[in-house]
Amino acid sequence: MSKFPHIFLDGTPSSEFLFAGLGTVLQGYVSGLAYADLGNLYAGFMSGNSGHLAQQLVEANAIGAGVALSVILAFVFGVSVGTVFLDNVPPRWSVTSVLMLAAAMAAVSVSLEMDGTTFPSALALVLLLGIHSVLHRKIDGVEFGRGYVTGYLFALGEALARPHRRSPVLFNIAAWLLLVLGVLLGSAATQLLGQARGTFFVLAALIVLETMLWRRMVTAR
Repeated sequence: MSKFPHIFLDGTPSSEFLFAGLGTVLQGYVSGLAYADLGNLYAGFMSGNSGHLAQQLVEANAIGAGVALSVILAFVFGVSVGTVFLDNVPPRWSVTSVLMLAAAMAAVSVSLEMDGTTFPSALALVLLLGIHSVLHRKIDGVEFGRGYVTGYLFALGEALARPHRRSPVLFNIAAWLLLVLGVLLGSAATQLLGQARGTFFVLAALIVLETMLWRRMVTAR
């Protein structure tokens, strides 16, 4: 009897921690990558963007307020679209469908950037992050895979005050560091490569996330 290797789509990550960790770096990376073209706004940190919106309204800066509001609305729309796919595509393909949609947004962003339309290109990256954020994972009570800076630091403060459980402290520190690392890498990519070329690393990360959903099985024939 011969044995043959068989690759099949399982639909769930082979490692929840690696999937969530890479997703967290990706969230930070895209925010750093799009920061300049968004007018010094972050693609995934809506708390800061909401504060910026309020500041622009106080200063009666209609253009600045419009930019901030468009970023916020694009992110919310991305989350809604990603949720529709995650909830309605058959379970085996749901995560793949979200990753494919995010990859499509990355391709749109590259195309727009190469055409010289920088802000729409960056806005496509905001949509990408909104879509991707629906794939967040909770590991030992800590959310990974979202641009949740204030939440991580708040949860870290709580965990430090309750030392009977060490893992939430370590996971919150890890999530925060991964997010900051992503922003650092994204900012460096923008300066060294430009947004369009830097976006190819986003596509590479999405491919790696997709490979985690596949399994190798040996079948007998």
